[in-house]
Amino acid sequence: MKNQQEKYNLPQGWIWTTIDEIGIVVSGGTPSTKNKEFWGGNIAWITPADLSEHNGKYIIKGSRNITQIGLDYSSAKLIPKGSVLFSSRAPIGYVVVAQNDLSTSQGFKNLIPMTQVDSEYIYYYFLTLKSQAEKVASGTTFLELSAKSFSKLPFPLCSLKEQRLIVSQIDLLFSKLNEAENSLQKANKGLKIYKQALLNQAFSGKLTEKWRRENSIKVSAKQLIDDIEKERQLKYDLEILEWEKSLKKWKKDKEGQRPSKPSKPTVPEKPTDEQINRKWNLPKEWQWTQLGLISFVTKLAGFEYTEYVKYTEKGDLPVIKAENVGQDGFKKTTYSKVIAESVEHLKRSKLEGGELIIVFVGSVGNVATIPQNQSFFLGPNIALARPYNEINTKFLEYFYQSHKGKKLLLATAKAVAQPSLSMGNIRQTPVAITSKEEQFKIVQIIENQFTLTNNLEKTVDNVLNEITALRHSILKKAFEGRLVNYTSDESVENLLNNIQEERRLYIENQKVLNLSKPKQKKKMEEKKSILDILKESTSPISAQELWEKSTSEGDIERFYSEIKEIYHQIDELKSKTESLLTLKDENK
Repeated sequence: MKNQQEKYNLPQGWIWTTIDEIGIVVSGGTPSTKNKEFWGGNIAWITPADLSEHNGKYIIKGSRNITQIGLDYSSAKLIPKGSVLFSSRAPIGYVVVAQNDLSTSQGFKNLIPMTQVDSEYIYYYFLTLKSQAEKVASGTTFLELSAKSFSKLPFPLCSLKEQRLIVSQIDLLFSKLNEAENSLQKANKGLKIYKQALLNQAFSGKLTEKWRRENSIKVSAKQLIDDIEKERQLKYDLEILEWEKSLKKWKKDKEGQRPSKPSKPTVPEKPTDEQINRKWNLPKEWQWTQLGLISFVTKLAGFEYTEYVKYTEKGDLPVIKAENVGQDGFKKTTYSKVIAESVEHLKRSKLEGGELIIVFVGSVGNVATIPQNQSFFLGPNIALARPYNEINTKFLEYFYQSHKGKKLLLATAKAVAQPSLSMGNIRQTPVAITSKEEQFKIVQIIENQFTLTNNLEKTVDNVLNEITALRHSILKKAFEGRLVNYTSDESVENLLNNIQEERRLYIENQKVLNLSKPKQKKKMEEKKSILDILKESTSPISAQELWEKSTSEGDIERFYSEIKEIYHQIDELKSKTESLLTLKDENK
């Protein structure tokens, strides 16, 4: 059996048992969200989502409460203070102790421990159970740990006194690790703050204030911008001359397609009022301009991607995607590839190194510089900005990585479910420019300092990983009986018998209490078979909703067994986020 395979040798005075032998396993439930009477009461109701940002050992409440009537007319149950909550799906493995009476969703399997088993001992042991629990979980759409499988997970039992000694020692060691971890996390935050402070100094001109006094420049920022404008116009004039020659030849020979007239240099719209208000004062040697005036901005068109871009393992040209553009610049990944010859005609999407790339859908506003002397193909959801007249691309990258620069870039982002930037928005974005020499000096200083801070960040991250590993090691030793030196003359077998007797009495008492409760005046929402639910549904239904409405709710194994019996009658429609189920037409 899987559980037996997870067991290891325990010291004398310990015994293996199972979770259901040391307490009562209780599943959670969810009152109908359609009934307002069930919600907004004073009974705490916990979901796995409430634990995603929770760091404490104990929990008092979640984001929502239910009423007494919601508790009475649902499968939710009131769980007493000291119970240990273990999330059984989405994800499996969150653990917390109830600081007060509360209820949970069906996303938990909860243990009400008997008095001779310490709640915090259980809590710490449950922290080690994630991988074991996932191995015995089932499900295709999502993994779910059933109450039966949870109940039969192994549990190492020792005397109550030793349990408390172990908890005390873990608390002591973890508190020291927590102090070290907090200090390191503060150090990491400090390094990130320093990086932003450095960028702020760089693009206010203060970082190179002394350098400007001590060095002369050949071409001012204003002259640089003027030269770029002339360069763009000259390039266009040459393209027109070439086009006129080609047109004249075409008219004479009447062969091939008529040559297309080159477009005039794109002039971006003026910055928005918000962008103007976000600008800051610059040194007199600097100039404000716009990204679209100092670089060629473009993207891979949607039809080009659909018609010509075919990823293949035989490809010889790596494709740059949004995943390659992080908050701190370029990120190497396992690249998708295309055959270079198949996209040869998409010349503006060919990257040769040194271009600025900007994410315009998804992680909007992330920027990076393509590594020098490396060929790539521009993928979807990324714009490229190819600077004119040797404008330093890294200078532009660092400008838009600064808080102020990024806010200028995002000022025109469309505020929808998935924010995005158009090419016009990107061209429109203001950027502060100085001389080439000063650009180079600023990049040099930033990269020297960032190399130091990045090395420090890596060191801190390594130590934080070591702390995590040390916590795992402490817990491993604890539940192998190697963390504290304790010799007990108590019989752990007698302890288990006493626990089981207490458990028997608890169950009998609960039966008496349930009989003494007044009968419900309202019926709970009627649970139906999966087949009946699908027959009555007018549209495809998610597996999650089907599970909650069915008679199988609370028993994942029964749910999937029922699905399997009628699977030949079901169509599964897959969306980006979930699978939807509906009956095939002939079964409706």
